[in-house]
Amino acid sequence: MSLAGTQEHSSAQWHSRRGGGTSVWALMMSPLAKGLFHRAIDMSGSYVYNASLESAEKDNLEFLRRTGCKNAICLRGLHIAQVLQAIPWQQYPAWAADELTDIPVKGVFLGPVAVVDNYVLKAPPFETWEKGGAGAYNDVPFVVGTTEQETDFSPPYENISAWTWGDYRWIVTNKLTPFGEALTNQALRLYNSAAPCPTSDRCPERLFTTMVSDMRATCPRNDLAKRAAGALKSPVYRYLVTYTPSKQANASSWLPFPSRFAFHLLDSLAFFGGLEMVLGTLSLADISFQEMITKYFVHFAKEGRMPEEWPEFPSCVALLDKNISFVTSYSRERCDLWEENSFYSYAWIN
Repeated sequence: MSLAGTQEHSSAQWHSRRGGGTSVWALMMSPLAKGLFHRAIDMSGSYVYNASLESAEKDNLEFLRRTGCKNAICLRGLHIAQVLQAIPWQQYPAWAADELTDIPVKGVFLGPVAVVDNYVLKAPPFETWEKGGAGAYNDVPFVVGTTEQETDFSPPYENISAWTWGDYRWIVTNKLTPFGEALTNQALRLYNSAAPCPTSDRCPERLFTTMVSDMRATCPRNDLAKRAAGALKSPVYRYLVTYTPSKQANASSWLPFPSRFAFHLLDSLAFFGGLEMVLGTLSLADISFQEMITKYFVHFAKEGRMPEEWPEFPSCVALLDKNISFVTSYSRERCDLWEENSFYSYAWIN
């Protein structure tokens, strides 16, 4: 989910693939986008964005093979059902992206959809920040956001809400063991059953989705915000939604799962006044959370900066709950574990 604001108005660009949204920070790197927006809020977007057009075209051959077509005329004549059946949802390049809400399988990556095509994007975004001189990218005020339990939006296990702590430990051990016993033990130490839980049930679900969200989204995007702060002259801000709604969300076309915690899209739903759509009648705490996000994001859209009480990154990370609070860093030891063991290469893509 990305928001890009112009001087006259703000507009929303909505992408709700199961892995996350197309990142507005990649758009910030495009010379074609110069002058089109003047600030940006990137909500739970991608971190990995480095595929070449050539590699993507090679991946697309799998789709072409499955259609049985040999030319563009044949492709244009396909019925929509034939197109959907030919898409490699689960096989590489795995465009369904189901595994992006689970602990990764060692050595297994998704194929890219968004690419560096040398037209819209001249180079991978991180490379542009590192090497590009003045004018190589759009230097605008920038907010980087994630939610604490991103993957509670669509967790990979149907029975996760009924897990015991034994189930949690078994799944984590089974999935992480290929990465090494030491890493597995460290992860179980850092994400253990003594972790605070705001509810009386579904706590193993909360801890598991926190772990996967940290390795796939939150920790990598701390790195993204750090890179942005080093490259941009404009202010950079970082937030994490930690709010637990008053009740579980209603599963619907909006949400594939009755999410209970700080799930992917919670921030964007709150900003656009959509919490009632997924929660039903709102509690006073839900309303406070929604009003708090609206207050800060509207101020940023109007002024190109946050109010004075919200310092720029990297001096702090804002935690968005019923009220706002600030920490110097989020979950440093946990994020160090994933970064030092090269898990950022498994971060959200597409």
